[in-house]
Amino acid sequence: MSGYDKIEIIKDSNVAVIRLNSPATMNALESLLFEELCEATSDVERDSSVRAVVLTGTGRAFCAGGDLKRFSEGFDANEGYFYMKRFAPWVRQFAEMPKPTIAAVNGYAVGAGFCIALHADMIVASDNAKFGMAFANVGLIPDLGGLYALPRLVGLQKAKELVFTGRNISAQEAKDIGIVNMTFPAESLYEEAMKVAQKIAQGPPIAHMLAKALINRSDSMTLDQLMEQEALLQAQCIQTEDHKNAVEAFFKKEKRSEEHTSE
Repeated sequence: MSGYDKIEIIKDSNVAVIRLNSPATMNALESLLFEELCEATSDVERDSSVRAVVLTGTGRAFCAGGDLKRFSEGFDANEGYFYMKRFAPWVRQFAEMPKPTIAAVNGYAVGAGFCIALHADMIVASDNAKFGMAFANVGLIPDLGGLYALPRLVGLQKAKELVFTGRNISAQEAKDIGIVNMTFPAESLYEEAMKVAQKIAQGPPIAHMLAKALINRSDSMTLDQLMEQEALLQAQCIQTEDHKNAVEAFFKKEKRSEEHTSE
């Protein structure tokens, strides 16, 4: 796909920004927007110059959830099953992308939009952002892997509360319960998210990739299993130029410090 109608991609300083750009629908996951999101995700994953990915939105919402217009047209059970199954490959791809991902939540992240944000490695949010598992309000259960991601961040009891009540929570409350990493004034969110992403992008990409993969699998491992994988992956990191250059730079800096002290 050479161009996009519902999203934008910006690549700068080893960071790719995927911006959902359908403000009239509050970036709801209608068919074309989702198709373009899938294509953009594959694009930035393939691009070796990209070392960190920011996902954000335009207007009042990060993503206001699923395509309720399509739901209002009705499904039989078979149609509904296959309609929902089509989201699974993207959820898996985004959650397991080898590159660090940041959701920069600029406004409402509700329903499926909340679930999408939960699959990012970090969430930064504007101070007026709102998060909500709004599915119960329309007689549905959370989808797009939200029931996998949410309790791993906030615990079972808090996850059940947010799912059963369907209430929106503020960016500050989301930060307090471990969903959001950082909050910023709305007018500086993009700039601050880029600072975080660029800091990560300057780091060692292989180490980031291996650490992310191990963290994501850690809750299904015993300590012994994790430490075995840790040894195997650390052995790979030791061979990388990133590690060798960083160690060399460390000793050069230490040597300069010693020479300066002795003068």
